[in-house]
Amino acid sequence: MVSLLKSIKAHNDKVWNINSHPTLPLLATASTDKTSKIFKLSSLQNFPQLTVLEDTHKRSIRAIEFKPTVKNSADPSFVDLPALALGSFDSTISIWGIDEPSNIDLIDESEISNHEVELLTNASNEWNLIAIIEGHENEIKSVSWNWSGKYLASCSRDKTIWIWETDSETLEEFECICVLNDHGQDIKHVTWHPTKNILASSSYDDTIRIYKQDVDDDDHWSTIGILNGHEGTVWCSKFENPDSPMSKENRIRLVSVSDDLTVRIWSSEDKENEEASELPSSIKHRSEELVWELDCILPTAHSYPIYSVSWSDKTGKIATCGSDGLIVIYKEVSDGNWEIENMKEASHGVYEVNSIIWANTIEGDEILITAGDDGYINFWEVQG
Repeated sequence: MVSLLKSIKAHNDKVWNINSHPTLPLLATASTDKTSKIFKLSSLQNFPQLTVLEDTHKRSIRAIEFKPTVKNSADPSFVDLPALALGSFDSTISIWGIDEPSNIDLIDESEISNHEVELLTNASNEWNLIAIIEGHENEIKSVSWNWSGKYLASCSRDKTIWIWETDSETLEEFECICVLNDHGQDIKHVTWHPTKNILASSSYDDTIRIYKQDVDDDDHWSTIGILNGHEGTVWCSKFENPDSPMSKENRIRLVSVSDDLTVRIWSSEDKENEEASELPSSIKHRSEELVWELDCILPTAHSYPIYSVSWSDKTGKIATCGSDGLIVIYKEVSDGNWEIENMKEASHGVYEVNSIIWANTIEGDEILITAGDDGYINFWEVQG
């Protein structure tokens, strides 16, 4: 069962995208009204708004993603403050963050403590503009941070992917180290693997491309896979977290959704551990092409294009949404065999649903969140 917990009118225009922080109970929105809003996921019923990010972009904010919080082993006193990247149709990216939490008194632990969570998500903290990134020649469609916060990837209607390098602590300067222009048409989405410097891009040209950094040359990224099979625009793709309870040992898996109404799972052998143990250090981890296989096509449910997909780190379930207003929850019942566990029709009334994510509240409860053309963000409890 998919039950509505709460519905919030977040914007006066469509919400293109939503994103939750990887480790903090924070939610951010991206809207056509040129603003972004940040909410705190306090409980199953309480989602207070913390701030509004505005007066920076001249056109719609299309993409949004929180930077992962990373500990600095060389400096135990270092506090990695929350930060956020916004990508706009004005072809620029803005970087926002908290300069310093109010009443800072953080405890040094290997994991973020409850005390840190309360301080870093305090409503009195001010989010400020840190940097503006320019370079793309057209509308930015997606932005994504790698696992360490060192690299930010962006893609655009200009058919390019830019990889930006930054100091993950200050975020004040970004240098473009690589421009990838392999796609033939508009690129809709980019996403990093949760633990590796592997990037996937989804495009209007019906393909997904997989890129990996060359260890011998940090500024060079090579194509290690081209995923063909979709018969329409690929809107979104997501890697499975290797810590997920359903992940496969030594396999990298990716889910993708498309205009062709299909949800597809692809996989490749993860050779990194084998290479690390058997190859000389001079040739470890080179960006050699990987063999990607289509594992399966999930049962058909959507009747119109599928815009967004999210893979749960906690349960391994997959959630999709699209222009038909339908939410679909898929569950893997055996190796490579999936079934539809739940569906919710008209999740935003008659409006299209643009984005879907799994997220965790401060109490540790996993919820599903959607955003639509109606300007609402809806919070759902999934029971199955």
